[in-house]
Amino acid sequence: MGIIRGGDAEYEEFEPSYEEKTEKLEAILKPLLEENPDSIKLSGKYIATDEVKIIGSYSPMKSIKSLDLSDNQINDEALLHLFESDILSGLEELYLQINFLTGQGLSKLAQSEKIKLTNLKVLVLSDNRLNDSSIAELFLSSHFQNLKSLDVGWNEAGNETAKALGETKKFPELKILKMERGYIDGEGFEEFVKGELADQLEEVDFSANKINDASMKILAQAPKWKSLKILRLSQNRFGNEGAKALGESVSMSGLVKLYVGRNYFDEEGAQAIYESKALTSLKTLIIKEGVDEDAGLVNYSRPELLRPDDPNAI
Repeated sequence: MGIIRGGDAEYEEFEPSYEEKTEKLEAILKPLLEENPDSIKLSGKYIATDEVKIIGSYSPMKSIKSLDLSDNQINDEALLHLFESDILSGLEELYLQINFLTGQGLSKLAQSEKIKLTNLKVLVLSDNRLNDSSIAELFLSSHFQNLKSLDVGWNEAGNETAKALGETKKFPELKILKMERGYIDGEGFEEFVKGELADQLEEVDFSANKINDASMKILAQAPKWKSLKILRLSQNRFGNEGAKALGESVSMSGLVKLYVGRNYFDEEGAQAIYESKALTSLKTLIIKEGVDEDAGLVNYSRPELLRPDDPNAI
């Protein structure tokens, strides 16, 4: 049907049928699977609910171990179709960053009794619209007992998530936890370090959270972190006191890589970390970082998530 858009111009409004979408998508998937039956990258392909249904019911996809669906139009309905697909039950890596997932969808996923993707080892959910309570539900869910790496950065992870991290016993294999640009403060970190998870993690990314001096002391002085090798704390709020606590942390003596740039300590704090007699295993130490304006590092689509210069602005 022609639609007049002003003047004499006419534009046809066209939505392909499900069958047409199936034919087109399967024509894309077939050569990709022939080239690599273990891994498919479908980033930025305008994949939405129908396309997810097609992918999840296409039998040759049974061989896939790694599926990249980042930067698409996947919503909450599509998320459930993915995780409840028998065809995709062998997936070990799933990348869903930069989509349209919300907390409601994640909660439904955590509560679903039809989940088939229980073999996942890597799950990336960063840069969606996940709220604090839904991420907390994720950590208390039983669906992810084989997961080794989880990225929920650039969402709204806060103190409720931190409390769930302290309580959970459902992630026995988790080694890498990425929570960049969250909202966890001292109260949340108090809850987090009460649990067992802190002792099993090998890599943690708390960049751009709300870590001030008090929070840094909680983390650095907790009798935890037995496995921790890599810690990212850039773009937080701790000053010299927090830096000194970090430099004196016996609990974090196993650290091999430490990133603390763009915080509020000066030369005194930097020296406390650099000359630390506790952090003797360090091979990589980043104390100062420049302001990087690379489009890949600055989230222009969600300016409310950019860290303000004013430490009291959040």
